[in-house]
Amino acid sequence: LFWEKRLQGLSASDVTEQIIKTMELPKGLQGVGPGSNDETLLSAVASALHTSSAPITGQVSAAVEKNPAVWLNTSQPLCKAFVVTDEDIRKQEERVQQVRKKLEEALMADILSRAADTEEMDIEMDSGDE
Repeated sequence: LFWEKRLQGLSASDVTEQIIKTMELPKGLQGVGPGSNDETLLSAVASALHTSSAPITGQVSAAVEKNPAVWLNTSQPLCKAFVVTDEDIRKQEERVQQVRKKLEEALMADILSRAADTEEMDIEMDSGDE
């Protein structure tokens, strides 16, 4: 029932074993149930997105706060009911466009750098033949 609790306290790390900072959840997304925290909520939402194609609406019953074992909708993560507004979607689209632009710039810089390196190597090889 509360499988996400098993993941509590675990963190992802990179190849240098540095702990990767977890993402910040939107302010409107709040966990419910015993010992609810952002890490557990993130695990529950990620799992719900991964395992089901149904929309995520959260727990719609206010009684879930009193006794989650009885009033729990098991097809939804342990979070309060929430609504995604058009403004939320617009802000996310803007963030995605900004990140895509940065990625495009980084890829172009990499391509130009590789082209310059290749050109330098060709010049060095040509001058070495003489």
